[in-house]
Amino acid sequence: MEPIITVNRLTKKYGDRIAVNDISFSLYPGQVLGLLGPNGAGKTTTMRMLMGLSQPSSGSITIFGHDIRTDAKLIHPRIGVVFERSNLLENLSAYQNLALFCRLYGTPLSEIQPLLERMDLWSRAQEPVKNFSKGMKQRLLISRALIHRPPLLFLDEPASGLDPISAKIIWDYLKEQAAHGTTIILTSHDMVEVDELCDMIGFINQGHLITFERTSVLKSQYGQGTIRITYQSEQGIAVENLEPTPENLQRIHSLYAEKRIINLRSMEASLAEIFQKLCES
Repeated sequence: MEPIITVNRLTKKYGDRIAVNDISFSLYPGQVLGLLGPNGAGKTTTMRMLMGLSQPSSGSITIFGHDIRTDAKLIHPRIGVVFERSNLLENLSAYQNLALFCRLYGTPLSEIQPLLERMDLWSRAQEPVKNFSKGMKQRLLISRALIHRPPLLFLDEPASGLDPISAKIIWDYLKEQAAHGTTIILTSHDMVEVDELCDMIGFINQGHLITFERTSVLKSQYGQGTIRITYQSEQGIAVENLEPTPENLQRIHSLYAEKRIINLRSMEASLAEIFQKLCES
């Protein structure tokens, strides 16, 4: 399988300051990358270069087999972008906002209703966007970015500050897109959102990509890799940390069958714990 995006030794300098320092990675169809790091680490600069909004000082970015420096016109129609700040046309309706982008991309207007229905916005489709809540606007922004079915999507804080219902609608839809092969790159400070969506983590600190790994691998690497069970024993309440061996899993199953399990949880690290440890390294 060919990568959707390949980054090779990407560097960005502003005078003597190095904002992004020699980073490399590849992403494949259907992968969802969470680009994380503390404020000022280089995430936004990296995203702007990936989208073709800022030129690298050195290194290369290849998207769909094309160089972002020379072939941006071949790349841009095949990507979707949602910025952190809303740039919707507030005096137009939701339907009109999407219809404008349908015409720009040559997408049939018949695509609008199913998408607004999926985002729970169809009942308000003819209302001016200025009357929408923040969650509704964010759902419309994502709808607009996906109206032309791009194979690559860039998201900046996609569900930041949203109510749980809006966040779940967005997360569920993005997971559906990834399952159908859409590659997604997002930045977020919400570790619950990252855990919900991302199967890959890229952690940037002081311009360096210090970690690029599968989320599941990081959780095991920074956690204990065990299962903690709290159960009723003959002597009272017992707590054990067990390796996930077939024998131990069978024992847990037996305790469940006997209704003796009180609590069961994985001892893998949370993304918040991983974030903190990477910031300290």
